[in-house]
Amino acid sequence: MKLALLSLFASTAAAFAPAQNGRVSTDLSATRAVKKEAAPKKAPKVKAVAPEGLVGALPPVGFFDPAGFAAKASDAELARYREVEIMHGRFAQMAFLGFVIPEKCAYDGAFGDDFLAPTGRALEVFNTDPIWLALTLGVLACLETVRLLETEPGTRTDAKIESLGWRPKSEAEFVNYQVRELQNGRLAMLAVAGEIVQELVNEKPLLVNLQDSGFVSF
Repeated sequence: MKLALLSLFASTAAAFAPAQNGRVSTDLSATRAVKKEAAPKKAPKVKAVAPEGLVGALPPVGFFDPAGFAAKASDAELARYREVEIMHGRFAQMAFLGFVIPEKCAYDGAFGDDFLAPTGRALEVFNTDPIWLALTLGVLACLETVRLLETEPGTRTDAKIESLGWRPKSEAEFVNYQVRELQNGRLAMLAVAGEIVQELVNEKPLLVNLQDSGFVSF
């Protein structure tokens, strides 16, 4: 009888004992294995390199191409971009003077009280002298047309003034001349954009703003 009771108790306890877990592959273990796998590394971003003979890559930014235009362009397209940049820089330098000189003349009353009236801003020329403005833009358009007809891609920036003797004999010094023109043009493009925005915002001439800020006095 005792042996039968012991056997009954043993079988009952075994029924409530926890089952042994074997090393069986389940969906959960597979998911954990996937998570442990290293994520694929992104390919390093290729930094644009200035083509040989293209000046303008200066510290600290070097060859500045944040939008990646140079990486997508061929050598011919990149050379054209540089020509366009130089020409825009030249126009911007002339445009800067076209702002400052007329505004100074208007401030001094050199061309009468109605010149650039009533604000004295260079942008007033669209209202006060539309005919002269149209003639000026027409002359510039004609000169640009002649330049495009007489030059070819790769020589668009040739201003035909080397005969004046300005070009240095040293090739290294000539490169310095190119860098100076490029940098001055870049600065002028930013300056003209700043002039236009400033005059549209507060409707004051550039020289008046500089005087109010204490930069100039006249």
